[in-house]
Amino acid sequence: MKSRRLIQGVLLSIVALVLAGTIIVFIGYRRITRNPEVLLDLVNDEADMQLNKIRQTAMKNGIREWRLEADSATLLEKKKTMLLANPEVEFFMDDGDHVHLTAEQGTIYTDSRRIKISGRVSANTSLYQFQTEAVDYDPAARELRADTPVTLSGESFTLNADTMTMNLDTRITRFEGSVEGIISEDLQL
Repeated sequence: MKSRRLIQGVLLSIVALVLAGTIIVFIGYRRITRNPEVLLDLVNDEADMQLNKIRQTAMKNGIREWRLEADSATLLEKKKTMLLANPEVEFFMDDGDHVHLTAEQGTIYTDSRRIKISGRVSANTSLYQFQTEAVDYDPAARELRADTPVTLSGESFTLNADTMTMNLDTRITRFEGSVEGIISEDLQL
């Protein structure tokens, strides 16, 4: 009899807590929907615009240069920047190949169309992949630059360097500073 009352008490307490939680969520939701200023206070004070799940494509003379997707973007008009969360950028090359980059954060400089992505940057093409901490895209030169240590690997090689510059038009990649690598004897040039 005593254990039955204990179980009933525990179940009644759980039902009361669930009911109280539901009421609190409902009141909070009504407060935000009736007073949108509360929601706006949560947005970055400097932000001119806040977007979720964005997709952008850059074209020049009718040719697609890059495509970007990000979980969110914050436009800072005065600073002429757009801050990105978890960006994925795909740079297109003349020969039909592409470089697909992912990172933790990124910035588009709206006045120059430069892109900087950082935080565990990972990239791949049809032939190789590389990892680094930050990559800058220069649209005038159509180059990707990594001024942080880079590890490049392919089917038959691995290469480490302090910096890397990759021209997307010529597909020429230059490595500098403490360049070390392992090349398999199966590599065909």
